Amino acid sequence: MARQDPQVNFRMPEKTLERFKEETQKDRRTITAQLNMIIEEWLDKREKESAKA
Repeated sequence: MARQDPQVNFRMPEKTLERFKEETQKDRRTITAQLNMIIEEWLDKREKESAKA
């Protein structure tokens, strides 16, 4: 992604962050890429659920 994308900062428990980092390394993704993928999948799922209603 381009550096012009907005930056979002948030807090995460340290234990959760460590576990998350381990999983991103397994998938060979950056933390940013992994978060983007998770959020996009979640949004797609919600969109599909809304369409069914």
